[in-house]
This record gives sequence, structure tokens and C-alpha cells, in this order.
Amino acid sequence: MNLAKTNGAEQFQTGEMLMDSGSIHKTLLVYALPVLLMQLLQQVYNIADCAVIGRLCGGFGLAAVGVAGLILAVHINFFIGFSVGVTSAVSRLFGARDFGKLRAMIAASVLLAAGAGIILTMLGERLGENYLTWLSCPAEAMGDALLYLRICLLGLVPQLVYNVANGVFRALGNTKTPLRWLAASAVLNIALDLLFVGTWGFGFAGAAWATLASQWALGLAMIWRLARIDERFRLSLGAPLLPARELFALLRLGIPSGMQAAFMSLSSLLIQISIDSFGPAAMAGMVVYAKIEGFMYYPAFAYGMALTGFIGQNLGAGRLDRVEEAMRVSRRTAVRATLIISGVLMLAAEPLVGFFTEDAATLTNGLAAIYWNFPFYFLYSLNQVYIGGLKGLGETGVPMLSALVAYALFRVVWCEALLPHWHDMAVIYSAYNVSFLVSLLILVPAYRHAFRRAIHPEMHEKALAA
Repeated sequence: MNLAKTNGAEQFQTGEMLMDSGSIHKTLLVYALPVLLMQLLQQVYNIADCAVIGRLCGGFGLAAVGVAGLILAVHINFFIGFSVGVTSAVSRLFGARDFGKLRAMIAASVLLAAGAGIILTMLGERLGENYLTWLSCPAEAMGDALLYLRICLLGLVPQLVYNVANGVFRALGNTKTPLRWLAASAVLNIALDLLFVGTWGFGFAGAAWATLASQWALGLAMIWRLARIDERFRLSLGAPLLPARELFALLRLGIPSGMQAAFMSLSSLLIQISIDSFGPAAMAGMVVYAKIEGFMYYPAFAYGMALTGFIGQNLGAGRLDRVEEAMRVSRRTAVRATLIISGVLMLAAEPLVGFFTEDAATLTNGLAAIYWNFPFYFLYSLNQVYIGGLKGLGETGVPMLSALVAYALFRVVWCEALLPHWHDMAVIYSAYNVSFLVSLLILVPAYRHAFRRAIHPEMHEKALAA
């Protein structure tokens, strides 16, 4: 197989890594760190647009980009979630060394992403104005938001392909390759932002076209790289068709995982309607808050995605002892790291928010969101550990249910029930904190049940027969 050893784990010459042996702590760290860096780079990627527009186009500019970004996020986050389902399916085949099925599943995953991207692009271009109207986009920001949205929709195909390809690489234990390509894309995006908006003064259109160019470069690069991994499972036009049973298994894992991410985005869309009632400064403040929050949100989310691949490979190899130890390590890591990062960000909150805007009202709203939410963010990190564990064990339905109940439903009901009596942004901030706890109450017992089922699969089969 032409394998080398990295911290006891077996690594292919093309970068893929089997993680069913060696030090759990070191292997998980080596595997997860590039994913964490990738998500931080993604945040830099997003901040480039936000900072340039916030400085050059003002509060309404931030509001326009924020509303348009929520619509794009529903589409993109579905496939970020879907890619975690792909990671779960692909990692188990890789851990079991079933390279024939693995090759077919990689090809099917990429084709599904490309086809869905084309369909969603056409729908978005046709219904974009309806989406913005439904979100109560301010009249002053409507024109800019629609322009930004329509240009960025043209980048859905490469974004969806990138996310699914990224999920495949995670499943194969290769997290460094996507990191390198994303870094190159982020540098390209920032350079084009400064050129199109700062130098040539193209405004929103310039920022959107800069993002679009970097997205297509990234998507094509990932396809090129997938065609150059180990020849036994690389992407190629001659890849066999995925059997119907395996395709169904892929969709069974991917669609609930995608719906989980979509429900989270949907909850943001629904709560956006409540935020709109507080005016453009509150909207812009939440956009800035989201950019800073990303320095905790993305690492926690990334760690959960990495954990899915690690657990999936070990499940495929029958190493359940390593699954449980990985969960113990991950819980400790998630809580400690989040508490440290949230403390640092709170201490540096004023200059961080001031980096995005000089508007006093926007500054006040952004700071309030940080001080309300960051002390409780370790609960979200724990959520991601249990979600990663469940998906690695092949259970994507419960994470979808938890997102629906805790985020899409609970947050909206909370705001609808309290805002008529206490019309304050604190109601919206607290909705996020309490929903993290509600989600944990669903995820923790579900993980314990899924792990017991993995240990005693015959008991699960008897229960289904009964």
C-alpha cells in the first residue's frame, strides 16, 4: 500500500491516513488541527468582504451583505452538513479498506454536489428578490443586497463541490490538502477585494465578483486534487456507478446532516425578522458579532467534523475502544479551549468590533451580543463533540432533530413569546444560550444509546425485528 507511519497512524504517499492505530490524542490532534485552521481561514475569507464593505460602504452596506449572506448560508450550510454525512459514509469504507465501493461513493458525492448547485443557482436567481422581501430587508439596503446575492449565487456550484470534496478528504484522513487550497483561495479573495473595491471602487459588485472568482478557483482545484489521490479510489470519469443500496446509505447519512445545518441557518433567518424590528444598527451589530463569533463557532464546528471522520474510520475497523477514548479527550478539549478563547475575545471586544465599524450604535449592539453570549459558548462546543460522535457512529437523524427542536423551533418560540412583553435585544441573545442547553439534553442520551448499539448490534437487530 506504500504506507508510512505518522504518530503510529498509517499514511498513504498521497496524503490519506488510516487512524485505527497509534496514539489517539496525537492522531486526533494532527488530524483535527488543519480542519480548525481551515475554518479560521474561512472566517478570514468572510471577514475580508465584511471589513472592506463596512469601512467603505457604511452600516447599510453591512446590513445588505448580512441579509444576503443569510440566504446564501441556507444553501451552503446544507452541503456543509451533507459533507459531514459524506465523511461518515466514506470514512467507514476507508477504515474497512473497501476501496472499490469507496471509489464509486467519492464520484457519486461530487456529482450530487455539482447537480444540486446548478439547480439551487437557478432557483436563487429567480426567487432572490422574494427571499429578501420575506426577510424584511430595509428598502435602503434592498438594491445592494439583491445585487450582491445574485452575483454570489453564481458561486454555489464550486462552493458545494468544495464542501463535499472537503468531506471526502476528511474521511480519508487528509486534512492538510483542503487547508492549503483554502489558504490560497483566501489570499486571492482578499487581494481581489482590495483591488476591485479599494482601488477600482466597484463597491458591492466588486466584493461579490472577488468572492466569486476565488470560489471557482477553489472548487476546480479540489476536483483536480481528488483526481490525483491513490489510484484505487481516486475521482475519475471511469469510476463505477454507486450501487443503489450504497447510494441510499449515502443519502440517509447526508440528507439529515444537511438538514441539521439548514435548520440552524433557518433559525437565523427566522430570528432575523425579530432583529429587523430593532433597526439597521441592530442588524449590522449582529453581522459584526457573527464575524467575531466565528473564531469560536468555526473551530468547534470543525472539531466536530474532524471527530466524525476519526470515529467513522475506527468504527469501520472495529476499534470501539478508540471511539470512546476519543470522545473523552474531545469533551475536555472542547470545554477548555472554548473558555480560553471566549475570555480572550471578550477582553479584546471593543477593538475587534471597532475594526468593522465606526458607527456608535452598531458598536454598542455588537458589544452587547458578545458580552451576553460568549460566557456560555462552551455549551455549543460540547454540542459539536456529541454531534461529531453521533455522525461518526452513523447516526445523523438525532443531530437533525436537535437542530430542529433547539434552534429552528425553540429560539423562534422564545423570541415570539418574550419580545411582546420585553422588547429588548437581550431576549434574542438569551435565546441562543438556552438553546445550546436544550440541544445537549437531546444529544447526550442519544450518543450513549448509539454507542451501546454499536457495541451490541445484534440487540439492535432484534429490536427492529420485534
